[in-house]
Amino acid sequence: MYTTLNLTSPIRGINHCGHIGHQVDDIQTVCDLAQRHGFAGVNLDFNAFGSLELEDVAALLAEHRLRPASFGLSAELFGSQATFEDSLDEFEQHALLAETLQCGVALCYLPPFSEEMGYSELFLQTSQRLRQLQPILARHQIKIGFEFIGPTTTRLHSRHDFIHTIDGTKALIASADLQEWAGFKLDVHHWQNSGAGSLDLQHLEPGSILYVELNDGLPGHTLFTMPEFERELPLSTGVTRVEEFLWALQRHGYDGPVVVEPWNALIAALPLEDAIQRVKASLDRCLALLAPTQPLTPP
Repeated sequence: MYTTLNLTSPIRGINHCGHIGHQVDDIQTVCDLAQRHGFAGVNLDFNAFGSLELEDVAALLAEHRLRPASFGLSAELFGSQATFEDSLDEFEQHALLAETLQCGVALCYLPPFSEEMGYSELFLQTSQRLRQLQPILARHQIKIGFEFIGPTTTRLHSRHDFIHTIDGTKALIASADLQEWAGFKLDVHHWQNSGAGSLDLQHLEPGSILYVELNDGLPGHTLFTMPEFERELPLSTGVTRVEEFLWALQRHGYDGPVVVEPWNALIAALPLEDAIQRVKASLDRCLALLAPTQPLTPP
């Protein structure tokens, strides 16, 4: 597993790469910050390249010894059909950029509910649209990392449920025949609050975990009251089973990017470098749990 800094902006508000409450729209600054604070990778925002040519960005990553971890999926899976079709050219362009930079993962948020379409109708529509993306993914060797949203509170007042579990995400991937071109963006918050456990991770196909996010839950909540957009740095409260989650990932053989996604107002209010320092320190504490000096028997 390798530490990754995320300072990207949301793509039209849905397919974000992560959230520490700070956004930087300059790839040079992102790389400088990541190197200075000891990160091994960064997420890419193709709108943050400015006047730099692609070769310049590649050289920048190499100079800073940074791995390009992921980028946000720009294909509009959940808009109108016309909006989706209009977004395909942009996604093809992004996929080509990502391939050139050797960044093989596009991240996609799955809305856990819908106000307009029932589960089956939205599932079939999403599956059909993903089938249209398959040739682009194959041409440019890109995989989609799907993030399901676990907390019950996100669906309490909605008209229709949509995918919010590991099994639901697996079914979507199979339905779209994307087993070779898709997997999981796994957030420990969503894993625990969807009711999943270590066995669910153990049973995932090898290589299907593409990206991992860590944080901690707020005390005083149950599985049915845990808020979605209020969290703490991982290992802060002990509410979220971060250590169990990490050991399960290690047993699974996961060696990809790991980020902190706290959705925390106090972190967001800190000066940028202070926030990054706090995030990196918490990430280091998490990965130290898996160090060889720790007991060989996982929790």
